[in-house]
Amino acid sequence: MEDADQIDLDDSLQNCLFYFEDAARTLAAGPEHAVRQFKGHFATAWELRQEILIGASLLGWSGVSEALQYRIELLVALATNLPIEAWEGSDANELFHPAWADVRGAASVFLAEKGAE
Repeated sequence: MEDADQIDLDDSLQNCLFYFEDAARTLAAGPEHAVRQFKGHFATAWELRQEILIGASLLGWSGVSEALQYRIELLVALATNLPIEAWEGSDANELFHPAWADVRGAASVFLAEKGAE
């Protein structure tokens, strides 16, 4: 049974990595791209922040290199520290808040690191 549980956990974390990477890709492409992709939905910033925050689940998982874990940890920390007005869900234009610039930059670095592995 433990082997099946481990497979389920690995599958779950693989899915987590997929959605984390997808959110990082969306963020790295810029706020205009994200707003278009989410069709201007008012909670776009909130949704993307949530997808990045779930990346904390990947820390310590053997399916991700130490270098990539460092990039994930940094991206999660930056998203955690975003001011509420940058993601509260009242307007899709929240992604244009200046605080997202560092998150977008970290997302780009994460994607470059992931591509180099």
